[in-house]
Order: sequence, then structure tokens, then C-alpha cells
Amino acid sequence: MDDFLPKAPKVVSTKPAKPGGGQDEFTGREGYEFGISVGRALASKIGELVSPVATELTLPDGRRATLRTAKGRNTQWGCLNTLLERIDVVLCAFTPDGTNFDVWEVDAKVWAREARNASPGHKLHNKLTLLGKSGVEKFGKPFGSYSI
Repeated sequence: MDDFLPKAPKVVSTKPAKPGGGQDEFTGREGYEFGISVGRALASKIGELVSPVATELTLPDGRRATLRTAKGRNTQWGCLNTLLERIDVVLCAFTPDGTNFDVWEVDAKVWAREARNASPGHKLHNKLTLLGKSGVEKFGKPFGSYSI
């Protein structure tokens, strides 16, 4: 049926993009790739990675953790609810420059209680919870500073 309907032309915005503003396909992909590549490098300095593709790790004291990264103006971290069920702590790493990280740990049960749900329009609504830097500092504890 769609073959018989006229095709609407794609509307391209003539407005210049705001510097550092909004998330689009590129910045979302860039953030994801940063989170995985840098997150895995940082996680391997902290503990032993338990997955060939994710940022799950076992800490030296035996606790299971996931490492989440944020940089620059992005000052919140997200964690899937299914992941929270199998880990003990969420490690939240923040970097202003992509190299030096301050890391906090938040108990998984505290995260589940204090984090907010992703927005109703988000594809992971009711599956992903988010915690901002102020919440991480309030409900977590400093874990250390690292460089990669």
C-alpha cells in the first residue's frame, strides 16, 4: 500500500546545531562507543572483566559490579534493571577530559531505590533507571581516581 502513496520529502533543518546541544544519532552512538571502549579499559584497571563485550567486572574483594561512564556536560549514569539484579554495586566514573576519572560506588539496592525511571517516551522506559552526579555523590561513596 505504501508504494501507492506519495513520498514526502525529508525536511532538513536550516538552523545551525547548538554546540554540545541535543542528542542525535551520532552523539548517541559516540557516547555508547565511549562508554564501552573507555569503560572497559577503566574497568580492567579496577577489577576483572567478566564479559567480552560489556563493562561488568568482579572487584578485587569479590563483589560484582558494572562500570558506567559520563563525560563533560553529561552528568548522569544509566543502568538497566536486569543488570541491577545480578550485581552488587554500580561504579560511576566521571571524566571532564576523557582521560582522568573520579569514580564512586553506589550499592545496587540503593540505586534501585533512589534512581529515577527513564522518561515515558524513552524506548527503555521501565527498563532503565538514571542517577545524576548529585545523587551519586549523596547516595554513593568515593571509590578512587584513575587515569587511562
